[in-house]
Amino acid sequence: MRGGYLATLRARAARDATALRLAALAPPAAVLFLSAPGAAWPHLLAVVTAALACALVFAEIRGRGPVFEALVPALLMFLFAPPEASPGQIAFALSLALVLGSLIFGGAGFGFLSIGALSLALLAFSFPPLAPVVPVDAVIWAALPGGLLVLLAGLAPWRVVLAGAAGFALAAWPAALDPGYALPLALVLVHLGADPFGAPVTGPGQWLSGLMTGGLVAALAAPGLPGLDLSAGVFAVLLANLFAPLMDAGVIALADWREEARRA
Repeated sequence: MRGGYLATLRARAARDATALRLAALAPPAAVLFLSAPGAAWPHLLAVVTAALACALVFAEIRGRGPVFEALVPALLMFLFAPPEASPGQIAFALSLALVLGSLIFGGAGFGFLSIGALSLALLAFSFPPLAPVVPVDAVIWAALPGGLLVLLAGLAPWRVVLAGAAGFALAAWPAALDPGYALPLALVLVHLGADPFGAPVTGPGQWLSGLMTGGLVAALAAPGLPGLDLSAGVFAVLLANLFAPLMDAGVIALADWREEARRA
């Protein structure tokens, strides 16, 4: 009974989070589509079709209604995938990420990785020349209100974003920081690093995860690039995701130890 109740709560939380995150990603996706509809529509059709197909197949297997959280990483793939990628390539990478990173565990709320970051990483691994790219400035500006929305709604932990910016600045210092890094970095931290199902849930864990993500972005970035290396951001997020459960477990264990010491 308890397990079924928790599963219901997680499914409800996933639905609520999905609605707000889709509302946040719709404006930049619309701007990207309108900027070059002839080139963009095959990509958009491919990611939406792949996401819905995966969601419907697993809903049928489990005998319950589909939860459309798969559309969130689909839009992230649409925003960050390189234009030269074929629709089949991005659909393959997205489907693999959804199945291996989320759906086999039960969907959003049951896994521990940012599926948006995982899909972009799998695209780069499967097809090496297809590294993720930073969208054009108009798309980034269109994404800022949505980023603020998910922060205010508590869906993107603000500690991860703030610590990520600090970690990047500390790791990149004393090299000259290009002010043009700020907005792309914010986009990566809010929509990938602060994924509500990939980031730690404890406050100290979120600070640690953000510092790790920002520091790794600076450490992994290829030198000499004119802008932020999004590949570094993607792999930094995934590495931080892998350590997130350990961070939370360490914070909880330390709190328990301090409580026992106080009572002794």
